[in-house]
This record gives sequence, C-alpha cells and structure tokens, in this order.
Amino acid sequence: MRTLRELLYLRPGELGRSWPFFGLYLLLFGAFSLADGLSLAMFVETLGHEALPKYYGVTAAVNLVLIAAYVLVAERVGSLRVFEAILGAVLVVYFAAWLILTRLEGQPYWYGALFVTREVAFTLVLMHFGTYLQKYFTRDELNRVLPVVYAGGRVGGIAGGAILQHLSARLGPLNLIPVFLGICLVCLVCMEVISRWVAVVDAAADDESEPEAQAGDLEGPARTSPGGFLRFVWASPLLFWTSVSSALFMTSRWFLNYRYTQFFGDLFDGPTAVADLAAFLGRYTQIALVLSLVIQLLVVNRLVARMGARGAYLGYAGLVFLGALVCIPSMTMTTALFARFLETELRLGLRNPLMQMITNTFSRPLRLRVRAWTMGLLTPMGTGLASCLLGGLGLMGAIAWSGWVGGGVGLLFLLSAVGLYGGFGSGEKKPDSEAESPPPRLPEQASSK
Repeated sequence: MRTLRELLYLRPGELGRSWPFFGLYLLLFGAFSLADGLSLAMFVETLGHEALPKYYGVTAAVNLVLIAAYVLVAERVGSLRVFEAILGAVLVVYFAAWLILTRLEGQPYWYGALFVTREVAFTLVLMHFGTYLQKYFTRDELNRVLPVVYAGGRVGGIAGGAILQHLSARLGPLNLIPVFLGICLVCLVCMEVISRWVAVVDAAADDESEPEAQAGDLEGPARTSPGGFLRFVWASPLLFWTSVSSALFMTSRWFLNYRYTQFFGDLFDGPTAVADLAAFLGRYTQIALVLSLVIQLLVVNRLVARMGARGAYLGYAGLVFLGALVCIPSMTMTTALFARFLETELRLGLRNPLMQMITNTFSRPLRLRVRAWTMGLLTPMGTGLASCLLGGLGLMGAIAWSGWVGGGVGLLFLLSAVGLYGGFGSGEKKPDSEAESPPPRLPEQASSK
C-alpha cells in the first residue's frame, strides 16, 4: 500500500480515506457517461446538428436560473442535501422523458430535454462535488487526493461506455435510460452511507486563506455580498484571469463540440443510425477514458509538482488552441476524435482537477462562491456566447465559417491562460521538508495586485 500511496503522491492515511469518494465518483461518471452517449446520439439523429445552437442557448438559460438558486440555498441547506436534490431532479426529468417517449410517443423535443438536462446536471455535479469533498478533506489534502478521486470518474466512464456499446443495439438507446436511473439511485444510497460512516474535518482548521489569494481587505465583503464579490473578482489577478479563462474555455469547448457532432451526424445514416452512433461513442469512450485515467493518476500530480498548476493549465490551453486549429478545414475522423478528447475526456481528466486546485487557493468560506462563479455563472455565459455566435453564423448562411470563428475563440482562450499564468505571480509553494511526506504542495498560490 505504501508503494501505491507514493506512486499516487499521497501522504499516510489519505489513500484509505479517498476510497469511498473514488467509488462515488466512479458511479456518478458511469451514469453520466452513459447518459452523454445516449442523449447525444438520440439528439443528433432525431433533431439534427442544426438544432445544436438553439439547445446550447437553452442549456445556458437553464444553467443561469439553477446556479442562481444554488448560490441562494447551497450554504444554508448543506452539501449533502444539495447533491441529493440535483440527482433527484435528474431522475424526475429522465424518467418522465423515458415514459413519454416509450409509452406516449412524445414529441422530438423531449430528446432535446434529455440533452439539456444531462449538460446542466453534469455542470452542477462537477461544480458541487468540490464543495461536497471539502467537508471531508482540508484544502492541503484536497490538492493531493483530487486527481485520485477524480480518477474514479475515468473508471466509471469506461464502464458506462461499455454498457453503451454492448447494450444500445440489443435494447435500443432509449431503453438504456432505466439503467442510468438505477445507477443514480445507487449514488444517492452511497451518499447517505458516507454521511454516516466517514468523519468530517474541522472547518476551523481549514479556514484561513493563503495571503497570496487575498486582494487587500476585499475578501470579507466578498463572502457576504454580490457587490463585494464582484469587486474581489476585479481586484484579485488570480480570480480575474480565472474568470476570463473559464468563460472563453466554455465558448471554445462548444465550438469543438459542434464541429465533431456535425461530422458524426453526417457520418452515421440509415435506420440504425442512433444505435450505431451510440455503440461507436461507447467504444470510443472506453479507449479515451483509459488514456485519461493514465493521465489523471500518473501525470497530473507530477506535472503540477514540476510545472505548477499555472504551467499545466497553460499547456492544456495550448492543446485546445491546437484542436481549434485542426478543426478549421474539413473534418476527418482523426480530427473529430481529437476534438472530442480535448473537449470531454481531457477536460475532465486534466483541466477540471487543475481548476479545482486553483479554487482551493481561496479561503474555505469563499470557495463555494468562487465555484458558483467560475463553474456556475461563467459556464452558461460561455455556452450562451457560443450559442449566439453559431446561431448568428447559421442565420447569415455562414456556418461553414464556424471552424475559423472557433479558431479565433481558441486563440483568445490561450491568451487568457497566459494571463492566468501571470496572475499567479511567483508565489510557488516549496516542497515540505518532512522525510515522510515526499509529495510537494501542488498548486502555486496567487499574488495580490
């Protein structure tokens, strides 16, 4: 076990405490990877890729409403109940859609409802999971265990892809929805078990912010008022550039999504197109997540320890820009798969752990607001911008220029990552000196303006 702990860059005791959350994330990602392939395949083959910009906009609008509700109630209700409410709402929508489409021959827009619900729910799950974890780990511990816990998502995604591949043709994609619902119910049970058996950390011991993450005397008002938080966003170089980068990344992400989805929609045709596309996405997901798992377990911690979170994030931004460039000409299978890998698997396996480390730079009371801002509010803003740009290109009859516009957005995202790199300043954390603790403190901290 010590060899495994050292391989994963963990300290004594952290590996054992990580297993319950590794398992929960495995189930969550298994469910949502299955739902992703199902919703995308059914959407493309029933509504067509031409409808994507409109549903991107619907996704952004729904996200904005739910994020506002999240910010208002999350701190008062508690992380467990909020998590249960998110999954409970997903269960209701997916069950209703499945019942209407299979029993009542519902309208095609129900496939759009499945697509939107999956995207919104997954955004909320990703955003809230970090808040949920900080109840059980300190900030310092989270910086080390996050890549390991998130690796459970890669394992679960591989299982979800296998289910999608092998059962979509046999049962039909629509009839796999009950499997998704069953996994979500198991997740709810696991959360209750964890809440009863896993000890929480002392909040007071994890409540002091690092000096580099503060912006003068503005952090206090940022914890209590929207206006104070916006002033803090402007004053903190770290949070300012994180905000700009987050919005531009989401816009760039949806341009990549549109390009490869358009290609897949044109590639798969015929009466079995939905099942064929679902099975193809299942096979791809398994292969891509194996690679993502290796990156998450064996590369992320070492990359951050060597380059810092700022260098690793800048490297990912460079890859996204490269992906946007290769999507400018006519798409091929290679470029489509590369774009999906950047937009989906590498986003979850590399970018999200890095963003979680950046968020953990801030004090414990401020982290929920920072997550709600960067992953919540700015995510639908970036999605809405992509919807407007793609919709505008469609209205002008210039959708063929979507690759060039996506390349321009990718360049802006890379430049914002350069700003984020500078926003950290030079306050790198040095490795701890204790002989028993070989892993260094991973993310560098931000300097104040």
